Amino acid sequence: MSETNDARDRVVIYEMEGGDPAVDLLSVSTSRGRTRVRAVGEPAQAVDLATRLVTEGADLIELCGSFGAVWHARIAREVGDRARVGAVYYGFESLTAIAAYMERFGAGEALADAFLLVHEGADPVQDRARYEKPSGGGPITIVAVPDAKAAARVAGELGPQLALIEIYGAPGPEVAEAVIEEVDARVPVGLTVYGRH
Repeated sequence: MSETNDARDRVVIYEMEGGDPAVDLLSVSTSRGRTRVRAVGEPAQAVDLATRLVTEGADLIELCGSFGAVWHARIAREVGDRARVGAVYYGFESLTAIAAYMERFGAGEALADAFLLVHEGADPVQDRARYEKPSGGGPITIVAVPDAKAAARVAGELGPQLALIEIYGAPGPEVAEAVIEEVDARVPVGLTVYGRH
């Protein structure tokens, strides 16, 4: 089993206009631990949030792809060896689609995003939430899934309306592989990558 799946208290942080870092947008707890999702209004808030959550016991922080390598490095530096910090990055097969997403996003188009949280024992029917972006930028659907098969199934269900998929908590690239094949690479699919620990 990978170190990411051994995490007992995982927090996903993403940036959303008006995001309140004190509120869990989704929380999934099973015998394997807890996964929570929090939003921040701007990247700098993620530094304080991550360090506070690690002080409170979080052992894995995963950052949305919008943070990029600069914020990933800054937050990892602040957290130090107290927890692992990862961020979503996109593979070569998603580069054209992510560039198109960024162009559409920049033009103000409402885009639907999905965050798939791999959490052993999760129930994709019950462990889900949907949020409308405050600026009218489209919905974010957050779904906890137990494995690659469930991740692909959920991606297929949501696929026609999605402009972006990010995968958190995956023990390796197999979950992304299943999702990419399910959506036939039409949608950019990002996967968390971890720095050194």
